[in-house]
Amino acid sequence: MPEKLEIIAKPCGSATCPTLYKDGQGRLFLQGNQLNVTDKQDVALGDGEAVVEIDASLLDALRAL
Repeated sequence: MPEKLEIIAKPCGSATCPTLYKDGQGRLFLQGNQLNVTDKQDVALGDGEAVVEIDASLLDALRAL
């Protein structure tokens, strides 16, 4: 489990909106809505993996790092 996560970008004020985080080791984490079961059929996922939808504005924050 990562150490405390720092919020890098959050395009809304809600606690549950897509968010980009960074930990003290420089690792990045994304919070977003998981794909529905139908869409996941086209994606090969390993154990513990998930595909999430994020707001495109988070990419700008990622590029700025």
